Amino acid sequence: MLMNDKIRQLQKEIELEKYKISNCNHTFGKPYYNPDSEMVGYGSVQDGRGSDPHWSYAGYHEVEKPRWSRKCTSCGFEEHTFKQKPIIIGTEPTFN
Repeated sequence: MLMNDKIRQLQKEIELEKYKISNCNHTFGKPYYNPDSEMVGYGSVQDGRGSDPHWSYAGYHEVEKPRWSRKCTSCGFEEHTFKQKPIIIGTEPTFN
């Protein structure tokens, strides 16, 4: 098989997978904790001089952000969220 034929075959497979994902009625499995990280600046350093000084961060450090993910059991599509809501487990009596 020539390289161009292989490229065409792989492109067809990609298009087929895209079609499957776009026409899937996603049935998601159980969500799981999947933290993300972001770089956050700290401190400050003056970069400019004279009449037009400006300030930048002295450095950056990595901070973990809580994120949850879920995956479609049919097509493998993944969905992520940073949102969460409280879950009420039970009740107890109150006497006023």
